[in-house]
Amino acid sequence: LASAALATVVLGVAACGTTTSPSPTPTPEDSSTPTAAPPETASPTPTGDPTDAAILNAYDQAIAAWDAAAAIPNPQYPGISEWNTGAVLTLVQARLGALHQYGYVEVGTYTPHPSVTSVDGALATVQDCGWDTRYFVYEGTTTPVSPQPFGYSTASGWDNVSATLALQSGTWQLSDVVLESTPCTPA
Repeated sequence: LASAALATVVLGVAACGTTTSPSPTPTPEDSSTPTAAPPETASPTPTGDPTDAAILNAYDQAIAAWDAAAAIPNPQYPGISEWNTGAVLTLVQARLGALHQYGYVEVGTYTPHPSVTSVDGALATVQDCGWDTRYFVYEGTTTPVSPQPFGYSTASGWDNVSATLALQSGTWQLSDVVLESTPCTPA
């Protein structure tokens, strides 16, 4: 679909799509009840630490920028360069360019459940277990693209995401994202 370089990239972009759709692990109390999707507007757990709040905000903004740009698609969407840096910024712009070239747009939503797991100077790690219903369709239609680019799936599922954010000029930016293959349960 896209260039070979894009096809071989292991990074997920701000949890861009479900490479696997693991179901949440039910607990004994809910084993008789099917797992429901989280509400559409989940937000991070409030935190008293202003640094953690800034990190979580930047993570959420990077996801929102990707989703807004992928729905157009527009590699020059303002939030892309504001909330992403380094290899992630390059990857996001290349993927958005490929979407534009092929006439694909993203539909669906991503509901993050992130938490800051560490802060070491100008680097922070975020762990997220987000509910992902996003996939790609041909622009102007509701027809799903087949096969889905970038490891996406049309199946909804929980995405287990490990992200690194870097503090640059006073702003936290997404600098690395890994879509883990292990199942997760939202915090």
